[in-house]
Formats: sequence, C-alpha cells, structure tokens
Amino acid sequence: MKPDSMREKSIVLWVIAGVLLLFYAITGGLALKLRKELRAQVINRDAEILMVVASAEIDDVRLINEGIFEPGADEELFEVALNTSEIEGVIGVRVFKENNKSLGGIPISIKRGQLKPEEEIVLNKRTPISRFKAESFLTDIFLMIDEETADQSTFPVLEIIIPLFSKEDETVSGYAEYFINGSDLEVELQSMDADVFTYAGGAVLLGSLLGGGILFWAFKKLRKVNQLLEDRTRNLISANHKLSMEARTAAIGAITSHLIHGLKSPLQGIRQLVTTQSIGDGDGSGEQVWQDAADTTERMQLLINEVIEILQDRGGEFTYEITCSEIANLAEERVTHYAVKKSVALKIECGPSVSDFQLSNDRANLVVLILVNLIRNAIDASPSGGTVLLKIEEELESGVSFSVIDQGEGLPSVVAENIFQPVTSAKLDGSGVGLSLCQELSRHLQGELTLASTGPQGTVFKLHISKLPVIREIT
Repeated sequence: MKPDSMREKSIVLWVIAGVLLLFYAITGGLALKLRKELRAQVINRDAEILMVVASAEIDDVRLINEGIFEPGADEELFEVALNTSEIEGVIGVRVFKENNKSLGGIPISIKRGQLKPEEEIVLNKRTPISRFKAESFLTDIFLMIDEETADQSTFPVLEIIIPLFSKEDETVSGYAEYFINGSDLEVELQSMDADVFTYAGGAVLLGSLLGGGILFWAFKKLRKVNQLLEDRTRNLISANHKLSMEARTAAIGAITSHLIHGLKSPLQGIRQLVTTQSIGDGDGSGEQVWQDAADTTERMQLLINEVIEILQDRGGEFTYEITCSEIANLAEERVTHYAVKKSVALKIECGPSVSDFQLSNDRANLVVLILVNLIRNAIDASPSGGTVLLKIEEELESGVSFSVIDQGEGLPSVVAENIFQPVTSAKLDGSGVGLSLCQELSRHLQGELTLASTGPQGTVFKLHISKLPVIREIT
C-alpha cells in the first residue's frame, strides 16, 4: 500500500473518530442534563403535593378550633404537623416559626434543627424545598441514648420543607420540615436513570451507525473525486508533456530546415569553384579563389555549430534569461563579417525599456536565427554604402518587436503578396525558403513575422514576440 494512501486512510479514520467522540460528548451531556431535570421533577413532586395537603389541613384546624386560638398560633402549627405526620412514609416532622424559631418536632426524639436564612426567603415565596439523600443515618435525625452503639446502617431519606399558610389569606405562618422514607423514591429514581441511560445508549449507537455510515459514504465519494482529479492531473501533465515534445520536435525540424537552407548557398559556391578550376577557367587569381573557398567552408562550419548549440540549449535542463540588447548583439556578431564584405553598415536602435524585457535562452536563440536571416536579406537588398537598421521596441502589455529596415528599392508587388510562401524570392539565386522558415520559427515562439512595409525607400520586416504567461508546474 502506498504511503499517501495509508496517510489518507489514517486521516479519514481520525476525522470519523473525532466526529463520533463529539457526538458522544453532546449526547452524554444532554442525557445528564435530562437526568438532572427529571430527578428534580420527581423529587419536587411530593413537596408540591405535601404543601397542598398542609394548606388544606390548616383550614380544617382553624375551622375546628375557631375561637380557641388565634390563626397562625404555635398550637395551630403544631397540630397541623401532628396530623400530617400520619401520612404514609413520614418518619418525623420539625416545626419552625419565622426568624428560625423552633417549635419542636414529632416524634419527641427528633433532633432540633434550624433553617438557613436563604431557605426562609424561598419558603416565604410559598415555594417548597426538597432534598433527597440516598444514604442517611438515624443519628442524623433522631436522638439516641447511646449513639455509639446505635444502628449505623444507612437508608434513603427525602427531606421536604414547606411553608405553612392558609388557602384563604395565603400568609405564611410557619414552616414544617418532613423526613420521609425514600426507599420507594430511590427505586423510582434508579429505574428512571436506567431508562435515561438506555435511551441515551440507544441514541449513541444509532447515531454512531448512522453518522459513521454517512461519513464513510461521504469520504468514499470524496476519495473517488480526489482520485478522479489526480487521474485528470496526470493526464493533463502527460498531454502537456506530449505537446511540449511535439513543439520541440517541430522546432527542431524547422531549425534543421534552416540549416539545410543555410548550407545551400555555400555548397553551391564550392561546387562552382570546383567546376571553374576543373575546366581551367580560372582568372589566375588563385589565392583569392581559395580564400573565398575558406570563407565559405568557415561559414558552413559556423552555421553547423550554431544549430548544434541551439539544439543543445533546447534539450538542456537549465534555462536562463537573455535581454533584447544581448539578442541584438548576438545577431550583430553573426552578420558583421557579411556586412563588411558587402560594404553595408549595420545600426542597432533599442527603446528605453527594452533592456528590461527578457526571453528564455531557447526562445532567444530562435529569435537570433530569424534576425540573422532577415538582416542578411536586408544587406543583400541594400546598395553598397547603405545602412541596415535593427530597431527594437517594447510594446506595452504585449511584448517586444524587432524591426529590420533596409535601403533597397522595395519588393515587387507580386513577391510582396506571397513573400512568406515557399519558393517565393526577390533574389536571382534565391530559393524562397528562408522567409518561410523564419515565419515558421516565429510561430514556435508564439510570435508573428510580418512585412510591415516596402517601397522605394526600403523594406521593413517586423518580428513581434509576445510575453508568455507564468505557468507553474503541477506536481
């Protein structure tokens, strides 16, 4: 299994585990909150009932003892406590007046106690207070002759404190604290807890299955989409590589054609030289003839070296940038000898911001090939003593242009209309292939070679090279 695949599965498992743990935490928190609220309702349920019963008992006691003692008297409160202590489950009652005054309790062995100030505040609002203690000792509630030898076993107790008031005037006269056997309540609470945790467990299990299934399905779909994107990325990279290879192959073909075109004239000169010498038509200037032959072979060698250098640059791993000024200098070096031989001056003009415009080495080499061909044609078209101008200008937002301007008589209209078609030439010994090859090379550069103008004042060829967008390689 690939490391990336293992890491991807590990991430998926951790995400699923994290989501499930979060779900468990939320479900557990909700279950505990629900348990707390249900327990409070069950515990307070008996307090509400007991408060209603005590209020009714006060009205009955007042009715029976009318004229015997005043409403809210200590005797009235104690009699109400005595009567309500007979309710099933009640094991003891303590009676209080306001300001935490204790009136005693039932049975007589019950310990005296006291209310907290904050409890009186709640009770005066006719709100009962309930407390359930799962483990209480008898010695906490009742007086024992010998507490050390008393039964130390524990039992559940429900402690309820209620305000004592009549339904007629609702004035709180006192307070009663009841201690009730909480065995039945403990069983009920335990059963309720079991139900809550059972339902919570069921919800957790169902949620885990449902959530896990949804997450698994979602990640499976996501993984499928990711795999599709990876496949398409690989296909795009492969297609891009193929296009690059095709473009490089086409460029090499164009460069090879340029080499063949460049070798044609020197080979023709050598053939003419050999033919002249073989039939004895030499004019006696043998030294000049052999010098011409040496120059021709040197030109052939330079041309071959130039093409080899370009092919090596295009096949290399490393690229570097070349400025337009450097491109012009390279072209000038390769045509200076020819210009001197033809008695034609070569002049270069660069715009103010041209030096900032750069091309990669492989593109620059092809530009040099095109410029050399255009300049040689301009030298051939210019008269002896004339000037050929190479003008470089930056075109805003688009790129740079190289203009080659001669001082010839211009091109015939028939030739100008088909100047970039093969086998179209204005030279007597021209094949019409050079300009066609130059235009083909300009297309590989994503540029354009045009005949800008031609006339009695000369001809202008313009090579436009566009800026390439920055492309980041996909890995």
